[in-house]
Amino acid sequence: MSAGRQGLWRSIRVRLVIVYTLLLLFSLQLIGAYFVRALTGALIHSDTQQAKNQAQVIATIVVSELTGGQGKSNPPPLLAASPQLADGVAYVLSPDGVVRDTSAGAALIGQKRIDSVAAQTLVNHTTAVAVHYDSLSDQHLLSVAVPVESQGNFLGVVELVVPVQASYVVMRKVTTIFYTGTALTLALATLLGGVLTGTIAQPVVEVTRQARKMAAGDFSQRVAVRSDDEFGELSAAINHLADGLQDALAVGARERERLHAVIKYMGDGVLALDVSGVLMFKNDAATQLLDGAPEDGQGLSILGLTRKDLLQVKGDRAFIRPLGEALVHVHVTEIRKEGDLQAQGYVALLRDVTEQERVQGARRDFVANVSHELRTPLTTIKSYMEALAEDPEPATRQHFLEVVAEQTERMIRLTQDLLLLSGLEKGGRVFNPRPVNVQAWLRTAVERFQLQARAQGVELRLQIAPHSPVIGDRDMLDRILDNLLSNALKYTAYGGTVTLRSWAEQDVLVVEVADTGTGIPSEDLPHVFERFYRVDKGRSRKMGGSG
Repeated sequence: MSAGRQGLWRSIRVRLVIVYTLLLLFSLQLIGAYFVRALTGALIHSDTQQAKNQAQVIATIVVSELTGGQGKSNPPPLLAASPQLADGVAYVLSPDGVVRDTSAGAALIGQKRIDSVAAQTLVNHTTAVAVHYDSLSDQHLLSVAVPVESQGNFLGVVELVVPVQASYVVMRKVTTIFYTGTALTLALATLLGGVLTGTIAQPVVEVTRQARKMAAGDFSQRVAVRSDDEFGELSAAINHLADGLQDALAVGARERERLHAVIKYMGDGVLALDVSGVLMFKNDAATQLLDGAPEDGQGLSILGLTRKDLLQVKGDRAFIRPLGEALVHVHVTEIRKEGDLQAQGYVALLRDVTEQERVQGARRDFVANVSHELRTPLTTIKSYMEALAEDPEPATRQHFLEVVAEQTERMIRLTQDLLLLSGLEKGGRVFNPRPVNVQAWLRTAVERFQLQARAQGVELRLQIAPHSPVIGDRDMLDRILDNLLSNALKYTAYGGTVTLRSWAEQDVLVVEVADTGTGIPSEDLPHVFERFYRVDKGRSRKMGGSG
């Protein structure tokens, strides 16, 4: 069957018309068969009744004639006595089946006539009727045989054979008229059925068309509601469904766009891998983190994982691995449908922890340095306090007390530095700005470190340009300047120079501390303002300080 015929047969409209036509045809055939059968029976019954009546008349005549003519050599003339038998053939049979008289001609008289109808009457002495088709005359014949009796004695049989072809001709005409009417009825019914089924199938076709458009993502069309019946309710329900789906898809699209924007621009990198570990998606942060990683599409190799590693991921897995110059914390989570034991894919969250790890390392170094810084003065204080307990000479006692005081001051400075750093980072310090005389501030700072500079053999210079007072917190400015001068003196060798200078640039005062010491390597310059950072950790530990 071709595709066109299959499509035609699948049409509900065609199938409804065919079923409707077949049901109508079956009903008409059933009614027609019953009508033809009933009409045929009625016509044959009428012919049979007439033939029986005629046969009874002949039997009555035969009885009177036979009874009155016994002993004579020739029977009475039957045909002359019964001219109404001209449309049929009558036979008078003796009890042994011999023709005693007939309207078919004198040549048959005296011959044996045994047929099914006459034989039945000769045996049973009852009336027998039968219709058969005579091929010689090409017509249907009705045979009626009645017994001839007189005073309880069986005298013979009268058989009347009458043509009933007229009844069959009438039946053929009636059948032809019925078939013609059936054909016209079927044609009209098919036409009307096509129109009626069209009104039924059209809403279904429109709903199907709308469903296909909805499946393709087009929700702009609506089904026309043409009635208040079930099809109208179906059309209204489809329109309501289209409205709901359109709204839901719009909300889903907005949520997907929002989620995509969040994932795309979030600070952490996101990788999406299929169940085989092939990279399916990465956001901008992941692209930056993976800069320089092999672009083979295999997320496994980028993350340093194998297929076996993924199979071992049950829920999630976290680890840290280097990617180029960055240290990345990787958190891999499997994607699994509810109730499904097999993973459908994996999502990896990448976070650059290079700075965090570096700060943690610096913090650990700082703790070690602070521990060393505190242990040294504490050990010194303990030793001198034990020596003082032995009650030394007054001069020696005074020296011991000075050393203890110096080490105590050292610990005080260290703890003050730590408290200051902590307060600055937390933002809890309250500044007290007021006018500051620049020349007096800088000269006082130089005077504080002049003795230390001379003791180290370092020349401390001051170069001040005239400047009006500035607004600032004098205590904080002293701490900053003391830290710079202290570090400059610590890292400047004997015979070196430390210079404190100032100048004005438009409305800004610039204060600079320069030395001829070891200096800071260029690669460490970006970190000079970081907490706990040290350029030379070994040397810094010997000289003290909090970084």
